[in-house]
Amino acid sequence: MPERSPMKIGYARVSTDEQSVDPQLDALELAGCTRIFRDEGVSAIAKSRPGLEDARQALKSGDVFMVWAIDRAFRSTIEAILFLDDLMKVGIEFKSLTQQIDTTTPEGRKWFIDTASWAEYERAIISRRTKEKMASAKRRGQHVGRPYALSDEKLRTAHKKHTEDKIPISHLAQQFSVSHDTLTRGFKRLGLQLQT
Repeated sequence: MPERSPMKIGYARVSTDEQSVDPQLDALELAGCTRIFRDEGVSAIAKSRPGLEDARQALKSGDVFMVWAIDRAFRSTIEAILFLDDLMKVGIEFKSLTQQIDTTTPEGRKWFIDTASWAEYERAIISRRTKEKMASAKRRGQHVGRPYALSDEKLRTAHKKHTEDKIPISHLAQQFSVSHDTLTRGFKRLGLQLQT
Protein backbone atom coordinates (compact mmCIF):
# COMPACT_ATOMS: atom_id res chain seq x y z
CA MET A 1 0.00 0.00 0.00
CA PRO A 2 1.55 3.37 -1.00
CA GLU A 3 2.51 5.73 1.81
CA ARG A 4 0.10 8.62 2.34
CA SER A 5 1.45 12.00 1.19
CA PRO A 6 1.31 14.93 3.64
CA MET A 7 -1.83 17.03 3.22
CA LYS A 8 -2.97 20.56 3.88
CA ILE A 9 -6.20 20.27 5.81
CA GLY A 10 -8.35 23.33 6.44
CA TYR A 11 -11.04 24.32 8.89
CA ALA A 12 -13.63 27.09 8.53
CA ARG A 13 -16.31 28.30 10.93
CA VAL A 14 -19.00 30.96 11.10
CA SER A 15 -21.10 31.72 14.18
CA THR A 16 -24.50 32.27 12.58
CA ASP A 17 -26.48 30.91 9.65
CA GLU A 18 -26.62 34.44 8.22
CA GLN A 19 -22.82 34.53 7.81
CA SER A 20 -21.09 32.96 4.82
CA VAL A 21 -18.21 30.55 5.15
CA ASP A 22 -17.31 31.05 1.46
CA PRO A 23 -14.49 33.64 1.92
CA GLN A 24 -12.72 31.27 4.30
CA LEU A 25 -13.19 28.32 1.95
CA ASP A 26 -11.83 30.34 -0.98
CA ALA A 27 -8.73 31.40 0.99
CA LEU A 28 -8.07 27.86 2.26
CA GLU A 29 -8.43 26.38 -1.22
CA LEU A 30 -6.10 29.04 -2.62
CA ALA A 31 -3.57 28.11 0.09
CA GLY A 32 -3.59 24.52 -1.18
CA CYS A 33 -5.96 22.73 1.20
CA THR A 34 -7.19 19.50 -0.36
CA ARG A 35 -9.69 18.80 2.44
CA ILE A 36 -11.64 21.46 4.32
CA PHE A 37 -13.89 20.84 7.29
CA ARG A 38 -16.45 23.35 8.45
CA ASP A 39 -18.87 24.34 11.19
CA GLU A 40 -21.65 26.69 10.12
CA GLY A 41 -23.89 28.44 12.61
CA VAL A 42 -21.65 27.29 15.46
CA SER A 43 -20.41 29.72 18.12
CA ALA A 44 -16.72 29.92 18.98
CA ILE A 45 -17.60 29.00 22.57
CA ALA A 46 -19.72 25.98 21.62
CA LYS A 47 -18.46 22.84 23.34
CA SER A 48 -19.29 20.68 20.33
CA ARG A 49 -17.79 21.65 16.99
CA PRO A 50 -18.11 18.53 14.83
CA GLY A 51 -16.21 20.01 11.90
CA LEU A 52 -13.18 20.81 14.07
CA GLU A 53 -13.30 17.36 15.65
CA ASP A 54 -13.45 15.73 12.21
CA ALA A 55 -10.51 17.85 11.01
CA ARG A 56 -8.44 16.76 14.01
CA GLN A 57 -9.23 13.10 13.30
CA ALA A 58 -8.19 13.52 9.66
CA LEU A 59 -4.79 15.08 10.48
CA LYS A 60 -1.74 12.81 10.36
CA SER A 61 1.97 13.33 10.99
CA GLY A 62 3.49 15.61 8.35
CA ASP A 63 0.20 17.37 7.58
CA VAL A 64 -0.48 21.08 7.88
CA PHE A 65 -3.62 22.29 9.67
CA MET A 66 -4.82 25.61 8.26
CA VAL A 67 -7.39 28.15 9.38
CA TRP A 68 -8.32 31.53 7.98
CA ALA A 69 -7.83 33.09 11.45
CA ILE A 70 -7.19 31.72 14.93
CA ASP A 71 -10.56 32.87 16.31
CA ARG A 72 -12.28 30.59 13.77
CA ALA A 73 -10.92 27.51 15.55
CA PHE A 74 -10.48 28.10 19.28
CA ARG A 75 -12.74 29.32 22.08
CA SER A 76 -10.00 30.10 24.60
CA THR A 77 -6.26 30.64 24.88
CA ILE A 78 -5.76 27.45 26.87
CA GLU A 79 -7.70 25.40 24.29
CA ALA A 80 -5.55 26.88 21.49
CA ILE A 81 -2.31 26.08 23.33
CA LEU A 82 -3.37 22.51 24.15
CA PHE A 83 -4.55 21.94 20.57
CA LEU A 84 -1.25 23.22 19.17
CA ASP A 85 0.72 21.10 21.65
CA ASP A 86 -1.29 18.05 20.59
CA LEU A 87 -0.52 18.75 16.92
CA MET A 88 3.18 19.35 17.46
CA LYS A 89 3.62 16.11 19.42
CA VAL A 90 2.68 14.11 16.33
CA GLY A 91 4.46 16.28 13.77
CA ILE A 92 1.55 18.36 12.46
CA GLU A 93 2.15 22.02 11.55
CA PHE A 94 -0.35 24.83 12.12
CA LYS A 95 -0.85 27.87 9.91
CA SER A 96 -3.21 30.83 10.14
CA LEU A 97 -3.62 32.60 6.82
CA THR A 98 -4.68 36.11 7.86
CA GLN A 99 -2.27 36.32 10.79
CA GLN A 100 0.53 34.63 8.83
CA ILE A 101 1.32 32.33 11.75
CA ASP A 102 3.70 29.46 11.11
CA THR A 103 4.26 27.38 14.24
CA THR A 104 7.39 25.66 12.95
CA THR A 105 9.43 28.47 14.56
CA PRO A 106 9.61 29.65 18.22
CA GLU A 107 8.54 33.13 17.06
CA GLY A 108 5.56 31.63 15.27
CA ARG A 109 4.50 29.70 18.35
CA LYS A 110 4.72 32.84 20.51
CA TRP A 111 2.70 34.80 17.94
CA PHE A 112 0.14 31.97 17.96
CA ILE A 113 -0.30 32.21 21.76
CA ASP A 114 -0.44 36.03 21.71
CA THR A 115 -3.06 36.01 18.94
CA ALA A 116 -5.18 33.37 20.69
CA SER A 117 -5.05 35.46 23.86
CA TRP A 118 -6.21 38.59 22.01
CA ALA A 119 -9.03 36.66 20.32
CA GLU A 120 -10.28 35.43 23.71
CA TYR A 121 -10.03 38.97 25.13
CA GLU A 122 -11.99 40.44 22.22
CA ARG A 123 -14.75 37.82 22.63
CA ALA A 124 -14.98 38.66 26.34
CA ILE A 125 -15.26 42.40 25.59
CA ILE A 126 -17.96 41.82 22.95
CA SER A 127 -19.85 39.58 25.38
CA ARG A 128 -19.68 42.21 28.13
CA ARG A 129 -20.89 44.97 25.81
CA THR A 130 -23.76 42.79 24.59
CA LYS A 131 -24.85 42.01 28.16
CA GLU A 132 -24.64 45.69 29.11
CA LYS A 133 -26.73 46.67 26.08
CA MET A 134 -29.34 44.01 26.88
CA ALA A 135 -29.53 45.07 30.53
CA SER A 136 -29.95 48.71 29.48
CA ALA A 137 -32.74 47.77 27.06
CA LYS A 138 -34.52 45.76 29.77
CA ARG A 139 -34.35 48.72 32.18
CA ARG A 140 -36.10 50.81 29.51
CA GLY A 141 -38.81 48.18 29.10
CA GLN A 142 -37.64 47.10 25.65
CA HIS A 143 -37.93 43.50 24.49
CA VAL A 144 -34.59 41.70 24.40
CA GLY A 145 -33.94 38.58 22.36
CA ARG A 146 -35.85 36.96 19.53
CA PRO A 147 -38.94 38.76 18.19
CA TYR A 148 -42.22 37.56 19.61
CA ALA A 149 -43.96 34.89 17.51
CA LEU A 150 -47.22 36.87 17.57
CA SER A 151 -47.77 40.60 17.59
CA ASP A 152 -49.80 42.18 20.39
CA GLU A 153 -52.63 42.71 17.92
CA LYS A 154 -52.75 39.04 16.95
CA LEU A 155 -52.61 38.01 20.60
CA ARG A 156 -55.58 40.24 21.41
CA THR A 157 -57.49 38.80 18.44
CA ALA A 158 -56.74 35.26 19.60
CA HIS A 159 -57.71 36.14 23.17
CA LYS A 160 -61.03 37.58 22.01
CA LYS A 161 -61.77 34.37 20.08
CA HIS A 162 -60.90 32.36 23.18
CA THR A 163 -62.98 34.35 25.66
CA GLU A 164 -65.92 35.45 23.50
CA ASP A 165 -66.18 32.66 20.94
CA LYS A 166 -65.04 29.95 23.43
CA ILE A 167 -62.44 28.58 21.00
CA PRO A 168 -59.97 26.29 22.85
CA ILE A 169 -56.34 27.37 23.15
CA SER A 170 -55.18 24.25 21.27
CA HIS A 171 -57.35 25.18 18.24
CA LEU A 172 -56.18 28.79 18.32
CA ALA A 173 -52.55 27.70 18.50
CA GLN A 174 -53.03 25.68 15.31
CA GLN A 175 -54.85 28.55 13.65
CA PHE A 176 -52.04 31.01 14.44
CA SER A 177 -49.26 28.45 13.71
CA VAL A 178 -47.75 28.60 17.19
CA SER A 179 -47.52 26.24 20.13
CA HIS A 180 -50.00 26.14 23.00
CA ASP A 181 -47.30 27.46 25.37
CA THR A 182 -46.36 30.34 23.05
CA LEU A 183 -49.98 31.48 22.99
CA THR A 184 -50.51 31.26 26.75
CA ARG A 185 -47.18 33.02 27.43
CA GLY A 186 -48.26 35.78 25.05
CA PHE A 187 -51.56 36.21 26.89
CA LYS A 188 -49.72 36.36 30.21
CA ARG A 189 -47.26 38.96 28.86
CA LEU A 190 -50.18 41.25 27.92
CA GLY A 191 -51.99 40.56 31.18
CA LEU A 192 -54.87 38.76 29.40
CA GLN A 193 -56.70 36.19 31.50
CA LEU A 194 -57.40 32.69 30.22
CA GLN A 195 -60.96 31.37 30.02
CA THR A 196 -61.68 29.12 32.99
